[in-house]
Amino acid sequence: MRGIAETAQALAARSVDCVLALVVSSSGTSARPRGAMGLVDAERVQSGSLSGGKLEQRLLEAARAVLEGGRANTVEIDAFDDSSHASALPSDSLGSMQIALLPMPARGSPLRDALVSACVGSSWLRLRLDLGADPGAGGDLGFGEARTGPEVHVFNSRGEACAGPVEFVRHASLSFAPPPRIALLGAGPESRTLVRMARLLGWYIEVVDQRTERDTYFDNEGADRLHAIAPEMLPTLLAERHFDAAVIGGHDFDLDMRHLRHLGASGIGYVGLLGPPERRDALLGRLGDIIATQLEPRLYAPVGLRLGGDGPEAAALAIIAQMQYYLAHDVHA
Repeated sequence: MRGIAETAQALAARSVDCVLALVVSSSGTSARPRGAMGLVDAERVQSGSLSGGKLEQRLLEAARAVLEGGRANTVEIDAFDDSSHASALPSDSLGSMQIALLPMPARGSPLRDALVSACVGSSWLRLRLDLGADPGAGGDLGFGEARTGPEVHVFNSRGEACAGPVEFVRHASLSFAPPPRIALLGAGPESRTLVRMARLLGWYIEVVDQRTERDTYFDNEGADRLHAIAPEMLPTLLAERHFDAAVIGGHDFDLDMRHLRHLGASGIGYVGLLGPPERRDALLGRLGDIIATQLEPRLYAPVGLRLGGDGPEAAALAIIAQMQYYLAHDVHA
């Protein structure tokens, strides 16, 4: 969702209209599940992915028609036409996708505003979209409400702000979790790759490290925010900002212990700790039984999947892979 939101902002800044392609229903072996998104302009898919090969070309043609006409529409994409696997699968196992094509005018788009608000504010995006009286029919097709926290963003079939009808005719309701937000507590040799990979996946990542030597390990512009604060200020930060996961990687026993102490009482479900088991046990021994018990069900130490390989890049990949699995299977289950 972050990639969609930021790309939509960049296109609007260049006065480029675009279309949000949203899967509202999916069946069988369709390429993408319900809720998948892609951002399309008149030339190509700018962000996200809903299909590939011939299907993507059909999606582009449908999006161009929406841009030319200025009104929302839906398109049915049959998996039987997908040249990537259709010929190798029995016809009764194939499915289809119904995709809503929603205009996002550069001059103003409540839907774009809602996407940005959900990302920046770490809020769930709850979308209710009118599909019209019949599939492919006009009427209120494309009218929608996007809620992010207390904010309600209402748009019509042209993607413009409006008051909206009293009720929906035939609608789809979808909910989208905000992009994950990661706290990197202390910077080390693997931090630069870790930050870059997190950003590539559309996560937010913030570094907490007051040491000046941190600049050796990561580019300040790579992280979304740098908090140059002492570990004792961590509780205040955690009270102000939501984090889905934290990785302790300062490569300093005292610094890591001070960070770990304050994570015991936090609600963060994933706490990753770099270093071998012996170091983990020494840290927990210093912290005492109460904090160790608080951390026990949430502590991933040594952090990262055992993928093999050596060096900071391999370590960063292992950490990102484990967090991806956690975020996809545990946080929003």
